[in-house]
Amino acid sequence: MMEEPWIRSMQRLFYPIISVFGLPVSLVTIAVLWRGNLDMSKSIIYYLISLAVANFLLILVVTVFRDIYYFYVDITLWWPEPSCGVSNWIYFTCVYSLTWLTVAFTFDRYVILCCMKLKLRYCKPTVSRWVIIGVYVCAFLVAMPTFWMYVPVRTIQPDGTYFHICSLHRNLSMIPFLSAYDHIQTTVWIAFPLLSLVLTNGLTVWHITITTKLRKGLKSGKEVDDPELARRKKSVTLLAMITISFLVHWLPKMFIKVIERFTYPPVNRYDFYHPVNVVRMLSNMLIVLSSFTNICFYSFTITKFREELIRGTKSTLAFVYKSVPLSVPPSKPVQVFTIETHKNQ
Repeated sequence: MMEEPWIRSMQRLFYPIISVFGLPVSLVTIAVLWRGNLDMSKSIIYYLISLAVANFLLILVVTVFRDIYYFYVDITLWWPEPSCGVSNWIYFTCVYSLTWLTVAFTFDRYVILCCMKLKLRYCKPTVSRWVIIGVYVCAFLVAMPTFWMYVPVRTIQPDGTYFHICSLHRNLSMIPFLSAYDHIQTTVWIAFPLLSLVLTNGLTVWHITITTKLRKGLKSGKEVDDPELARRKKSVTLLAMITISFLVHWLPKMFIKVIERFTYPPVNRYDFYHPVNVVRMLSNMLIVLSSFTNICFYSFTITKFREELIRGTKSTLAFVYKSVPLSVPPSKPVQVFTIETHKNQ
């Protein structure tokens, strides 16, 4: 009997657990943001909600419709063969959406903090909605070729039986269009977003540093509360946390994609003991784990988000407490006797 690789055993436990806890956490994040009582502009709320929705769909596809079924159910018996391509199409749509929505959000903050004239036309809720819709539509179209890149592959289990996993097409290099797309995908997913994030965040921090020094110089060093500086500080803190979260969760995956591109001969994806494959699988789990860290970042950086989260939790617990009847055993009836005393008894 073959022994299952430790990374596969970890995945077998990780994805069901993360689906049980990660999906509700993402829904709670969306619900808190949707209420909108966070003392932030509608543009910021729209971007945060769009990021949370893409993150929820990513967890749903990866945990429920892909890995859980491929670990515990033979896909050829329960799902038609195109479901493999469809699940990866949705997966990469979410990946591109999360990547470019993060870039769009950082650019929106750059404009509102650094471009006084442009922000009057660009930093509006209507523009933000159209940008978000455009990112989702473009991500959906750009990810379309992945439908043909991934197919069910017959694999042997440790007990000697066969099952099917969704994996990259073995003869991808023999299909020119898909092979070229597989290499361009690295640029769309890695190079451009990273360069955009570094450029926009660098310019934003540089501009805020310069303007802060000028404002302090005009105030002659007096310790006076400046609402504008406080607002900018909160915006930069939120922007920095979202960017750090993105880099922490996605940079390992991006790095290993580059390694795979330049490794010759190509790494056998079915060798689960190979370091490149192990790092790739751990990176996938790290991406799925971002649902928990994102809600922690929002709680630490947005005071109103933390307050709304606590208030919502208390309301939910109170509702559950009231709706669940208390199982108190019926008490026996108690008879009360009135004893009258007569003086002439």
